[in-house]
Amino acid sequence: MIKIKDLTFEYFERDEEGYLTDMINAIRGINFDAKKGQFIGVVGKNGSGKSTFAKILNRLLVPIEGTVVIGNMDAMDEANEQDIRKKVGMVFQNPDDQIIGSVVSEDVAFGAENIGVTQYKLWERVFNAIQKAGLVANGAKVKDVADKRINELSGGEKQKVALAGVLAMEPECIVLDEATSMLDPKSRWDIIELMKELKDKLGITVIMITHMMDELIFCDNIYVMHQGKMVMKGRQEKIFADPEKLREYGLECPEIVSIKNRMFEEGLIRDNNIITLQGLVARLKSEYPLAFEKEVSLPEHIKTHNKIDPTNAILFNNVSFSYGKKKVLDNISFSVGKGEYVAIVGPTGSGKSTMLQLIPALLKCKKGAVYVDGLDVNDRSTDIRKLRCKIGYVFQYPEHQLFAKNVYEDVVFGPRNVGISEVEAQKRAYEAISLVGLSDEIYDMPINKLSGGQKRRVALAGVLAMKPEYLILDEPVAGLDPEGKKEMLGIIEALHKEVGMTIIMISHDIESVSRYADRIVVLEQGQITYTGDVASGLYEIWQNDSQAMYNLPAIMQLLIKLRMSGLPVDCFAVDMEQGINNIKRALGWHYTP
Repeated sequence: MIKIKDLTFEYFERDEEGYLTDMINAIRGINFDAKKGQFIGVVGKNGSGKSTFAKILNRLLVPIEGTVVIGNMDAMDEANEQDIRKKVGMVFQNPDDQIIGSVVSEDVAFGAENIGVTQYKLWERVFNAIQKAGLVANGAKVKDVADKRINELSGGEKQKVALAGVLAMEPECIVLDEATSMLDPKSRWDIIELMKELKDKLGITVIMITHMMDELIFCDNIYVMHQGKMVMKGRQEKIFADPEKLREYGLECPEIVSIKNRMFEEGLIRDNNIITLQGLVARLKSEYPLAFEKEVSLPEHIKTHNKIDPTNAILFNNVSFSYGKKKVLDNISFSVGKGEYVAIVGPTGSGKSTMLQLIPALLKCKKGAVYVDGLDVNDRSTDIRKLRCKIGYVFQYPEHQLFAKNVYEDVVFGPRNVGISEVEAQKRAYEAISLVGLSDEIYDMPINKLSGGQKRRVALAGVLAMKPEYLILDEPVAGLDPEGKKEMLGIIEALHKEVGMTIIMISHDIESVSRYADRIVVLEQGQITYTGDVASGLYEIWQNDSQAMYNLPAIMQLLIKLRMSGLPVDCFAVDMEQGINNIKRALGWHYTP
């Protein structure tokens, strides 16, 4: 299907007068092979050249050297451009870069219509693609979804529209460029299952570029990119067998592989080649058959409740909100006390972003009230400017918040804009840039020279320069590589523990939520279904939908699977070390807490 040899690509930057100012060697001597019906993963840290590589596959970019053959066509030949784009469909990380229609059906139909699909077949393809992409849920009708306006959709729903547009074209190869990074766990695995189905039943080649290391477990072959080169290639067993080398390239093994490695180091298992949850359960059962009983009931979760001082908290009191006729939030009530680290979780389109935008009065609730430290944010007497200084908000795509000519000017803008003295504004800017772990050399750097991870930090620094008491983060680690994610979460944790900032974070990254948050709020179909302890909350989500194992961190998945297999193990653990100690106790190992 695709054969690439000695591929090289360079970006040339020029000044306003057209003179060459810089040359970036993005890809250097890559060799790549994808056969028809293969599921291939391409992974690498930010800036490794993955997205450039993806655009070459779709002929959005043309290399300066090398051979690119796609479906027996020379991709270097301009005459083959349209035929190649018919064969290779591409879904980008940010759906806003891809969606052009104002209505779902209009956008999904666009690509298929442009490659000459007849009107007779077009709408059949559109409706089938909308269903396959997972846009039809909760008893909705396909026609109703097709008629939805794009501006009413969440970021995750837009991503599904972008995927549906590619599916409607019925390509021979689908390239996913970080296309699952903004989706909730269920939607993410639904799309991966769909890709596997398309591969198995229709022989479609799938090339998945991802930072989600657990997604690689389903791949037939994996390529690791670093600094524009392919530095590792092979099946999962080979790639995951060398975690130290992966770390050198800014990557980590999938969480279940890391758990297996720890258990192997501890001597709990004797096989170091396991890479799946089911394999690990089976191995433990074969090595410790006497520890497993015939029947072990699952434990009941215990709900916890925190008392909140309303004068030092954010409170939602019977809040409802709608976009036109579409009800997004339905009579919700919850609170976040000063000093907490609260994670907001729930399916794509459940209203998470809308809910948090009510706090600084970016949106106004239709019913009920939102209070910040005792003040009704929608009361006419409330000083909105003062309120927004108290609340820092980092949006879903924080790089879109950047607008100044360089880093310093962007970060200093907020304090200057609220009348703070120039000396104090400068001081705050320098402190904020330091807080997010950026060096002094970056102050004068143009925004367009920054990497994706650096842009995230600069956007966060601009918010921190306002010295907020509450920090709201909408998907702060989506699209970041494992190293960048770890660094960003470390910064947020330091702001919480060392600066004392209240953190409210929307995230689909369950491992991050379970590792850092004190408490979770679960939002589903515009209603709060749980608020409380993280482990108990995630366990309850699973109990309400026993098929939704993907909503749990890997260690809790393992504990529940072991318990269901007969091992009387404590399931309430979201930390790997705690979970392994629970397994030790259940197996009868000597254990000292």
